[in-house]
Amino acid sequence: MIEPRKSKKFQQLLVRYLTYQLKKHFYRVWIDDQRDSFQPAVGQLVLANHSSWWDGLMVFYLNQKVIKEDSYAMMSQKGMEDFSFFRKIGAFSVNPDSPKDLVISLKFAEKCLQEKKTVWIFPQGKEEHLEKRPISFMSGPSYLFERNQGITVTMVTFYYTFRHEQRPELFIRITDVEVNQSYLTSREERTHHLRNIMEKRLDDLKIDIIHEDISMFTLLLKGFPTNSEWLSFWNRRK
Repeated sequence: MIEPRKSKKFQQLLVRYLTYQLKKHFYRVWIDDQRDSFQPAVGQLVLANHSSWWDGLMVFYLNQKVIKEDSYAMMSQKGMEDFSFFRKIGAFSVNPDSPKDLVISLKFAEKCLQEKKTVWIFPQGKEEHLEKRPISFMSGPSYLFERNQGITVTMVTFYYTFRHEQRPELFIRITDVEVNQSYLTSREERTHHLRNIMEKRLDDLKIDIIHEDISMFTLLLKGFPTNSEWLSFWNRRK
C-alpha cells in the first residue's frame, strides 16, 4: 500500500491552483448540503460516486471548502502511481486485485476512522459512466461499518452536466446515510442497501436538474465569464 504523506504547504498551493482550474473549466459549481446529524467527534466515512477524472480533485476541494476535516481518501494503486502528488493531500492506495493489499488498505482506513478522522471512498472502485445502472459497489464500506458502527456515514453525489452555457456545471449533494437497520444482517445486504441509496440519490439529483429545480443549491464556485457572456457584454455597449 502507498501511504499518504500530507503536506499543508502543498495543499495550500493546490487549492489555489485547483480553484483557478475549476473556474476555467466549469461555468458553475453548485452544492446542496443536507446533513443534519454530522458528529465531528466520531469518525466519518464518506462515500462518493465516481464518473469523472475530476472526482479525486473535487474530493480534496470539497474537503477544503465544506467538510473541513482531517481527511484521507482511498485511491487506486495505478492512479497513485500515475499521480503521486495525491499522497500529499491524504490519498492512500488500494489494489482490489490483491486480497492482501486490499486488507492492508482497509485496515489503514479503519485506523483513521478509529482516530476520528474522515475517510473518503469511491465504492465503484473505478470510473463508470454517470448514467450506468446498476452501479458497481464494492463491499469495503460495509466491512468498515460493521467493525466501526459508531461512525457517521455520509454520501456525496457528483453530477456533471451541460445546461445553458458554453461550459459544464457540477452539482454536488451531501446527505446523511442510515445504515444500522436491524434487517440488514449481512455484509451483502448492507452493500446492496448502500448501492440502492447511491443510485436513488443520483437519480433524484438528475431529476432536479432536468426540471431546472435547483432552489436547494447554493453557489460554491463561479467560473470565469464564457464567450457568450463576453459577447453579450460587448453587444450591450453598442
